[in-house]
Amino acid sequence: MASKHSKTPTADSISNDEQARIYLGAVSVAAEMLLRLHQEDPDRDLTEMALFVSADQASLVPRSTKIKRNTAVIPMPDRARVYHLLKALLVDEGDASTALKLMLFRFAEAARQGEQLEMYEHEAIGRPAVALHLAVRSEISPHR
Repeated sequence: MASKHSKTPTADSISNDEQARIYLGAVSVAAEMLLRLHQEDPDRDLTEMALFVSADQASLVPRSTKIKRNTAVIPMPDRARVYHLLKALLVDEGDASTALKLMLFRFAEAARQGEQLEMYEHEAIGRPAVALHLAVRSEISPHR
């Protein structure tokens, strides 16, 4: 019996395929970040550090790193250590891991569409950046 469904890709299926690639790319970059953090010294002080996020990268950089278009530089809270960031990112479906993947996805989608997103001007980036910062800050004990 012949199928009545067309085998020709439609604009919607191509868009869905592209979105799936972008999403999987974001998950891959986030996973790579977790692996790098596992190899770090867990007590390394991140006070003067920031998390740099672009369409295809997430890494720790000096807090003074300049923000370019389609990137975010999220300062780590005072007294933050590698293990605080790692704990925040490992919360299942928590704010930090969701925010990281969301920013990676939105930057990749913006690059594909020729758009420019800026952390301080676009809520689609600013809100996840704040959520990530707050999630890490919530892991820091106030009694230390």
